[in-house]
Amino acid sequence: MRKQTLKRLVLGLVQQTAALLLLVAIAAVLFNSYLAVDTADGTKVYELSPLDAETEFEDSVIFHDLFRSAVSDILQLMVIKGEIETNDQFDPYKKIDITKFASAKSGGVDCTVTAVYELEDLIKWGRYGVEYTDRIMSMSDFVNYFGPVTSPEHFKLDGDGQLEFVAEAEQTVEEQDAVLRAIEAIPESQRTDRLEDLAFTYFVKESAQDIRVSREDDGTITVYFPMIVNRYATVDGEKQLTAHASNWVDYIALQNNLELTVNTLAASYEQYQNCNDLYRENAGNLKYAVRMVTPDGITRTYTNVSEIENSSDNEITDYFSEYRRYLIYYPDSLEFTGNTGMTESEIYHYLKEYDYAYPDMTHIWIAVDTNYPVAGDSFYNANVVFQRIVPNIWYLIGGGILLVVLWLLIGIYLTVTAGVAYDEEDEPVLYLNGIDHVWIEFMLLAFVACIYAGRIGYDYLMDTANRVYLSHAEIQGREYTRLAAYGVFAIYGFTVSMGFNVFWYSFMRRIKSHNMWSDSFLHWLTSSFGKAVHFVVSHRNSAISSLIPYNLFLLANLAGIFAAYLLRDRGALWLLPALAAIVLDGIVGVLRFKQKAEQIDIVEGIRRIRDGEVDYKLDTEALHGDNREMADAVNNIGEGIRKAVSTSMKDEQMKSDLITNVSHDIKTPLTSIINYVDLLKRLKITEEPAQSYIAVLDSKSQRLKQLTDDLVEASKISSGNIVLNLEPLNLTELLNQAVGEFSDRLGEKKLQIIFDGSDQPGMIYADSRRMWRIIENLFQNICKYALEGTRVYLEMQVEGGRVVASLKNISDRPMNLKGEELSERFIRGDASRTTEGSGLGLYIAKNLTQAQHGEFQIRLDGDLFKILLDFPEYIRPAAEETIDEKKKVNEEDSDKAEE
Repeated sequence: MRKQTLKRLVLGLVQQTAALLLLVAIAAVLFNSYLAVDTADGTKVYELSPLDAETEFEDSVIFHDLFRSAVSDILQLMVIKGEIETNDQFDPYKKIDITKFASAKSGGVDCTVTAVYELEDLIKWGRYGVEYTDRIMSMSDFVNYFGPVTSPEHFKLDGDGQLEFVAEAEQTVEEQDAVLRAIEAIPESQRTDRLEDLAFTYFVKESAQDIRVSREDDGTITVYFPMIVNRYATVDGEKQLTAHASNWVDYIALQNNLELTVNTLAASYEQYQNCNDLYRENAGNLKYAVRMVTPDGITRTYTNVSEIENSSDNEITDYFSEYRRYLIYYPDSLEFTGNTGMTESEIYHYLKEYDYAYPDMTHIWIAVDTNYPVAGDSFYNANVVFQRIVPNIWYLIGGGILLVVLWLLIGIYLTVTAGVAYDEEDEPVLYLNGIDHVWIEFMLLAFVACIYAGRIGYDYLMDTANRVYLSHAEIQGREYTRLAAYGVFAIYGFTVSMGFNVFWYSFMRRIKSHNMWSDSFLHWLTSSFGKAVHFVVSHRNSAISSLIPYNLFLLANLAGIFAAYLLRDRGALWLLPALAAIVLDGIVGVLRFKQKAEQIDIVEGIRRIRDGEVDYKLDTEALHGDNREMADAVNNIGEGIRKAVSTSMKDEQMKSDLITNVSHDIKTPLTSIINYVDLLKRLKITEEPAQSYIAVLDSKSQRLKQLTDDLVEASKISSGNIVLNLEPLNLTELLNQAVGEFSDRLGEKKLQIIFDGSDQPGMIYADSRRMWRIIENLFQNICKYALEGTRVYLEMQVEGGRVVASLKNISDRPMNLKGEELSERFIRGDASRTTEGSGLGLYIAKNLTQAQHGEFQIRLDGDLFKILLDFPEYIRPAAEETIDEKKKVNEEDSDKAEE
């Protein structure tokens, strides 16, 4: 069979390459459909349309929008110049009346007072930011802050003849007399409080958003009032704004006007700097001239073309008319000419926004030099990008269409030839690849997953396209981002095309070979079910064959219910199938009950074997089916456990016997060696090296004797062959005895014993001989491994019904083992095993402690070695104490009689 593998592979590669290039072309269209231009208001992004390809840049939406922005900037710049310049120069010492300035901005608050600051101070103040601080005062202090408010000139009578407070009021003599009489009518003890309440109510009403009050526990009112932090002084040297107001209403208005002025001038100054840089002479391709004639006859001309500054209006008009794109507007005579796409209503709207700054006699000339001789401004940059992009967009679109056609043609050919090969006689035959045998349902799921992944990838592509031109990075960084974005688009196109083709051609091969059903999960499921039914029916195992009766049982019940339903109109005939179903259910119920009883017997047998009756056997003759097999398995498990336990016990006994016998066999020659060494020592041999040899023999034989005794003791403990003679025992006395007996050995290593609690009785119930062995092992361990010249701490505590003894010392070598490992057999702190010891001392001590119902713990903290012995406290019974007291009395009587 001859496949067209190479040919299809090459065409497939061409098809995927076409998809890759198609996505690159799409990316180029997307990337070049946006134009980013830097303006005075920041970077603006414009979307380009292929429909603009036949237009000039000056007729494009981009040019018109840039021109409108420039006109807005220039008109705003003229206003700012009038605010902060003197004689066409920035004047930092210009005096600014804040009330007049705020009122001109149409956002100021009506105010009868004002304050004057220098321009530079206000701009710097705005850059720092306006700050407020809460002034806290009583209500009386607040209303009288600017002077007493109880004088009659601050009050008037309302329409009902009631007193009301006014900051200032012009009144006739009659009105003043009436006010004075109303004030005198108030009791003198209440007069001041009443008048202050009226004043406070007035101030709160007029400035409710600024004044906050709280009532204290004693009923007094505390006032919280935000007052501006005066960073700079006025031109007359007054730093406190309150000095310019006579009441709170005026102060609040003045404070608001100051904040508005500060923030406005700071923003205006920043705009002034930006626009001055963009629109100064020879800085860009936009030309402007604005001439104003004030009502007092003063003419001011603002322009970035110095040669026409002193020219007449007609001369300026002739100059600007020479440009291809210009705008000329005389608001006073409503004359408007221009070819920039900007209408008279638009520029009138701009001027109306600043009508307070532009007098009626204002003439405006604005033009753009469309030869763009000055590189770098927004018009130049936009024109360069426009000329590079717009004429080429159609080429990109046309190339994309050709790539789509190529991709479709190759796809159609590969679809027709998919799964077709030729035999030796050049006859077409069908074939399938390995992927074509994957279940079709799984292929469909994978295809849906690929579509979902492609959707996610599409969102990522669009996000990438936005980030390329919405980024404000430098040009070099932007080009790098664009290159990476092209790569992302290319990879996406190649991957999507490849994934689609893999699934598509596989489906085509399946359709041609008619294996859509045979290679499906549903077909496998149905065929597997048929095989399973055959397996169940033909299998002889009871566990499997029981499924058939169960299914028949369900079907019989369903059939009985259905038959009874069909015969419901035939009299009592419907009872027959119902009774049959009930009888069947009863039989099955009895069988299930019996099976459950057998399972309970099996569970009971398992429990008894678990509890140690390994010789227990289940009666398998009374069981049936699966239960019999299970019982046989349980019996075999019990037999296996019995054999394993017997073997383990034999092994442990063998180990114990081996240690005991070997130790006994060693003791006989060892005793002889020790005796002969003793005889040699009695000869008092002084010659060397004989004396040294005898000393070594004596030391090693004693060590071997100790090891043998430890082995025997450890063997007895592990096998449980020790007999304990438990009796009341004072652990403190035992420890004191050990300290005395080991004092010489401890002194040799310069170890100082510190015994805390040596006078505290610690009564326990234990074997005194075994307890001495425990303590002896512990003190020997200290003598061997404690750091020379250190202290050994011995502590005894009796509390909570427990007697706890602890020994602490510093090890003379690093401890690289855990505490619990040191109490195992043949484990020594000296890993090199160069010191004396068998490695059984702590093991014997721990097990003897546990055998006497105590707890043995080893704790390591760096080189600190700590051992804890914890025993239950022995409480002598009351009857025993009575007997002891009687014995003591009798002994005392006997002593007296003898005397």
